[in-house]
Amino acid sequence: MIARVSGSVLVRTVSSLREIDTGETLAKWVRHELQTVFPHGAFLLGLWRVRPAGVVPVKYYAWNLPAEYVAVHKQHDGLYDASLLHGWLKCGEPLLLDASHDLANSPAHAWKFGARNAAVHGNWDYSRQHASCFCFHDIPGELGEEHSFLLDFLVPHLHAALIRVLHRSRSGAARLRTPRSLTPRELEVLDWVCEGKTSSEIAAILGSARSTIRNQIQSILVKMGVNTRAQAAAKAMKKGLVEPRHPDSQFGPFSKTG
Repeated sequence: MIARVSGSVLVRTVSSLREIDTGETLAKWVRHELQTVFPHGAFLLGLWRVRPAGVVPVKYYAWNLPAEYVAVHKQHDGLYDASLLHGWLKCGEPLLLDASHDLANSPAHAWKFGARNAAVHGNWDYSRQHASCFCFHDIPGELGEEHSFLLDFLVPHLHAALIRVLHRSRSGAARLRTPRSLTPRELEVLDWVCEGKTSSEIAAILGSARSTIRNQIQSILVKMGVNTRAQAAAKAMKKGLVEPRHPDSQFGPFSKTG
């Protein structure tokens, strides 16, 4: 059983996620602040590309787990056979593995490194091409409905924080590659130009007037020394100013981890 957590404590805890601005601070928050409402002894959280034959990590953070915890799941084809993650992908609901009840029916690797009592939950993107996953180990006590309830409540907030810091990290890297003459807003517009969006579509996405977007695109063309949108997109891709988005993914572009 898990200690009852008041609604005010839950709200106060998830509200503090708004201050998170890097992946490192998110991992620190999970390691410390989250303990007050969801005690655990280890975790693995991150974003994964989902393929029929396995998954590929985009970015993940771990605490109190050995380095080989993730590496051991890598297959010869480069995909990962992460059984706990796949267990959640199949059911779409919080997955609880209680060592006192589920040891015989659990994936062997779930307990390989001495971890006990695992809880897994995540969130799909709307294209079902990526999924965030939050896996907690060494949860004290007996797992039950309270844990499922807390995961249902907490994971959407964790998911939003994870996506925010990954986008921020990606945007920061892009700014480092961007010519000083291009403003952050022009870079954002250029990103959508490379996706083949029209001025009207970009205006709707960014909440701006079409005339404003058209003026910004014209400024981009001048600064980049090109005559057309296609030339701007080609030059931007060649210089690494933008990265192609995965089709229909709300997460946008992410760099692969090493």
